[in-house]
Amino acid sequence: MLASVFMPTNALAERSVLENISTPHIVLLETETNTVLFEKNAREKAYPASTTKIMTCIVALEHCQNLDTFYTCGYEAVNGFGPNSSLLGLKQGYKVTIKDLLYGLMLCSGNDCGACLAVATAGSMEAFIGLMNAKAEELGMTGTHYTNAHGLQNEDHYTTAYDMALLMKYAIYNPTFREIISATQYTVQEANNKFRKTIYTSNKLLYTKETDTEDNKYPYCIGGKTGETNWAGYCLVEAAKKDGVTLVAVLLGDNNMGGVSQYYRFRNAKLLFDYGFRQFVSYDLSHFNVPTEFNVQATGYDMNDPNRGMMTAEVDISGQKISGTRDDMNAITDDSFTWGDPVLDPYAINAPVNVGDKIGTVTLFLNGEPLFTGDLIATSAVSDKPVPIVTPAPTTQVDGETPSARRDVCNITVSKNGGEPEYTIWYFWNGNLYTKDDKKNKTFLLFLDGEVFRTAKVPAVSCDITLYKRVEDDFGFPEYVIAGAPEDGESYVIVSQFKALRSSKKGRTLAAVEIEVDENGVITSDVKDDMVWTFKANGGGFNILSKNKYLHRYEGNGLLFWILIGILVTGLAIVIRLIVTSRTRRRNPRMRGRYRIYRM
Repeated sequence: MLASVFMPTNALAERSVLENISTPHIVLLETETNTVLFEKNAREKAYPASTTKIMTCIVALEHCQNLDTFYTCGYEAVNGFGPNSSLLGLKQGYKVTIKDLLYGLMLCSGNDCGACLAVATAGSMEAFIGLMNAKAEELGMTGTHYTNAHGLQNEDHYTTAYDMALLMKYAIYNPTFREIISATQYTVQEANNKFRKTIYTSNKLLYTKETDTEDNKYPYCIGGKTGETNWAGYCLVEAAKKDGVTLVAVLLGDNNMGGVSQYYRFRNAKLLFDYGFRQFVSYDLSHFNVPTEFNVQATGYDMNDPNRGMMTAEVDISGQKISGTRDDMNAITDDSFTWGDPVLDPYAINAPVNVGDKIGTVTLFLNGEPLFTGDLIATSAVSDKPVPIVTPAPTTQVDGETPSARRDVCNITVSKNGGEPEYTIWYFWNGNLYTKDDKKNKTFLLFLDGEVFRTAKVPAVSCDITLYKRVEDDFGFPEYVIAGAPEDGESYVIVSQFKALRSSKKGRTLAAVEIEVDENGVITSDVKDDMVWTFKANGGGFNILSKNKYLHRYEGNGLLFWILIGILVTGLAIVIRLIVTSRTRRRNPRMRGRYRIYRM
């Protein structure tokens, strides 16, 4: 959330105080949302002095695996440092740990520690500088260039206040870095007892020495780094955290040659932090009345389930935070939050469903913008329906043959008129699609039979049917997503066991074709026209059409049908024989029959 343009009177007054700070380069950054709460010349070139050592520290930490490893100091420990240089006091031949060098670098700002760390990490100062500049590029520090690991003045060694804020924001997420910059003192012990020294931090927001004339400790300070040269002036990079909000303040270029107190930067850092914490706040989502429970329709549930497969699910929003300027946060109401449609896993919502199962995801929107996506976890269970038991009809021996068990199966087809009305009206309930025969008081369920679909009073396989509704994506293209009950006038793909019903005939029934479905319940394979069925309400059920033809059941060709066919074929054969015989006798009068032959 961006800082609001509008500010109340007291905020404007506080801001005017910040604008009167004489420091030439300032930035105040909120790290969670990258919101700049205050800045002055923050993108202009400045010299970092010893705040350079923040980069030195984080590069060394990321390349040195064991901080307890000993390093024997070389000539780099004393090379190029004058009497006024900030030093730990290392000499060539001293044997200290990498950890000692890091604390000496950050607490007492030892330039000798920076030089030794460069060689210990990369083999040479030049190679280490390459790592520093590569890291700066990685972090988006476009206004930064390094020429050394300690910060001594060089025209080509420069940065910006904003770049230093980006660096500090990154570095404080390293737990070892935070441990080092939050320390107030540390004792360095040389391995051969040649050197021992207790050092104290130069960060006045953390520690006040006996010789200090001001107490500038700040209770919310995480830590930071000071810097000072005649060219760079007094510099400071600090981080602080309060009530879940983390801020970084950078001040570069205070004119130390003009008599500015060394404490000036610390006073101003506290002013910046106090302003930022008053203007920027962070709340848990639980602070708002955001509903977290959802009702979800399961499929394949037991027909005796009193809830008809309706279950509850919950999304966990604990630990999720929302941050922004106080004015923006005060403008948020309960109505500012909306949940998107849950994205359900079609396999997970198919019964049985157990408490604790992940059944999908759902996204929370704040004023129309996506804020958080969480897992939907079932908080109630759904049992599946019993597997139908198919009991074959009793068999009898006829002429040594055993007839097949009868399954009461009827075929389905498509036609323009739809056949008899009761065969054309379909009903959908509990994952079943079926027709009724009111005269015979029978219900015929649609089911997948291998490569075709049929209907049967007692299906031989599972009769679970899933409907995939035709919708349009963001670009207006059709896609098919898992749906619940059908709606009048909408189009669906009818699926069982990942095979879709087609209106194309296969033998004396309709064909099935395999489909693919992704984890969001969307058909990803190609959907042909003959796989799309439009549901049109008719009474309590639906007429189902594909390519303007009705889906309907028709009775199978039973025994009576074949008897009639047999009588018809037999009668036709007799008639044909009589006709052929009659013709033959007319042509040959000597044949026995209706004509007698008299001998003279």
